[in-house]
This record gives sequence, C-alpha cells and structure tokens, in this order.
Amino acid sequence: MHCLTVTYPAPSDAARFKAYYETKHVPLAKQLPGLKSCAFAYPEALGPDTAPFCIFQAWFDNAATMLAALQSDIGRKVAADVSNYSPDGATIFHYATGA
Repeated sequence: MHCLTVTYPAPSDAARFKAYYETKHVPLAKQLPGLKSCAFAYPEALGPDTAPFCIFQAWFDNAATMLAALQSDIGRKVAADVSNYSPDGATIFHYATGA
C-alpha cells in the first residue's frame, strides 16, 4: 500500500475550515481514481510541540496509482480547491507502508 498524507496549519477560522473541508473538499477527494480508503482527523499534540490542525491520509495500491490519481482531472480539482478553505496551504508527502 502507498499512503498520501496532507497536513494543514491552524486556520484563522477553524469553524469555516471544518465546514468547507468536511462538506466539500473531502467528498471531492473521495472521488480520486484508485483510492482504496481515506481518513481525516484533527489531532492533539502529546508533547510540547504543536500538532497539525488537520491531517488527511489516503491509501492507494502503489505510488504509480497515487501519482496517476493526483494528475487526473479530479486530482487537479482537489489541488485547486485547497485555497478555498486553507489559505496558508498544506504540507503533502507520501510513503510506502511497510509490514
């Protein structure tokens, strides 16, 4: 499996972020071709460092499938939508999951 992870910084209006993200952005992201599953959360830090405001993870069979999804029409729409709820952007990374 291959995991795409997106983290978001704290927005100036958390309620607005959550409303848009949960009703518009996540349903759009769930349309990514080849997506096996996805989840999002609003994490809390366990130590002195701050946690990201929001984290999203999406799982694909492999990196090639993930990259094809990101380059698809839906993938481009998902990327273009970020500024609608997170004007400070996002941090995106990916990795192969191990056993």
